[in-house]
Amino acid sequence: MTEAAPPAVAVVIPCFNQAHYLAEAIESVWVQTQPPAELVVVDDGSEDNSYEVAGRFETVKRLRQRNRGVAAARNAGWRETSAEYLVFLDADDRLLPEALEVGATALERRPQIAFVSGFSRDIDGAGRVIKGLRQPLVSQDHYLRLLEDCFIWSGSSIVYRRSALEAVGGFDEELSAADDYELYLRLARRFPIFCHEAVVTEYRRHGTNTTRDPAIVLASQLKVQGRQRRAVRGRPEREALRRGLRKTRREHGRALAEQIGEDWRRNRRRQALRGLRTLLRRDPRGLMQLPVTA
Repeated sequence: MTEAAPPAVAVVIPCFNQAHYLAEAIESVWVQTQPPAELVVVDDGSEDNSYEVAGRFETVKRLRQRNRGVAAARNAGWRETSAEYLVFLDADDRLLPEALEVGATALERRPQIAFVSGFSRDIDGAGRVIKGLRQPLVSQDHYLRLLEDCFIWSGSSIVYRRSALEAVGGFDEELSAADDYELYLRLARRFPIFCHEAVVTEYRRHGTNTTRDPAIVLASQLKVQGRQRRAVRGRPEREALRRGLRKTRREHGRALAEQIGEDWRRNRRRQALRGLRTLLRRDPRGLMQLPVTA
């Protein structure tokens, strides 16, 4: 009796000016214990040679579009595929060798879930592992917990079921950041999800990460959480949302205040004023966190 073929998994890599890391991301896909059925790189209007780097790999399908943001790039990529399972790998991150196999197997065993997520570990610009906090493992009440905090640390650790993505329409292209968090909330609200603790991705921390800009993170995450006010039902969800909004303001508001102070000290006045406007609009109490020297 022959074994059934493993489920087909497509990998989509959105890329904007990450040519120097892109080859590593692509290579991490091709060394998987379960090879991908499709690999699509979407060049989101890069000003470097990202498109040419992707072209060095014969088996990679390339798309090119004007700069429309990561959500639009992800949507363009998965709609060019046909595999039943999907992974979105950031161009500066890497998959560990068993990522596709672990995620696809978990989805196969749980036909009712929309996606499965695993753990990630941090690496620096040179690819060296950075020791840090351990990601929490959430085994139940996923929507409730997501209202409180985005406990999924890397979107690259997720394997999605195509039918679930189609049901909700994919990523929200109006968001400049936190589009993945917003998608988790919509899916977890509507379908079961599953989390495991296998480390399946490496998240690269470097100076050009969008998630390193506290002004963008604060504004985007508050916007995403604020949208849930219309969706929450009952006291537990309402309280979870309130805790989540407070946590976002506390953590990212403090980070933004520190960044404003740093920008001011380094005479980056335009960036400091931009951050100050965001803080005034999104977290006025965060003004109390501003360094005295700012």
